[in-house]
Amino acid sequence: MGVTKEQEVVDTSGGCGASFAIEIVSEQFEGKRLLERHRLVNAALVEEMKEIHALSIKKAVTPAQWKQQQETQQSTSAA
Repeated sequence: MGVTKEQEVVDTSGGCGASFAIEIVSEQFEGKRLLERHRLVNAALVEEMKEIHALSIKKAVTPAQWKQQQETQQSTSAA
């Protein structure tokens, strides 16, 4: 899928390793709508998806969106 800036993968299966929630930041998402972003993630994980029964994409954002979210969180927690 190209360069990934940031990612978080959480095993939500309770230990069986077949259910995950992810957050991913990529320059590849620039100019793409949410559905297109999810399709990119699914295409990049096509082989892994054969072993996974559930994948929840919590965030699929651009680096600029990620930075803005981080700044918003920091300013909110500082208040």
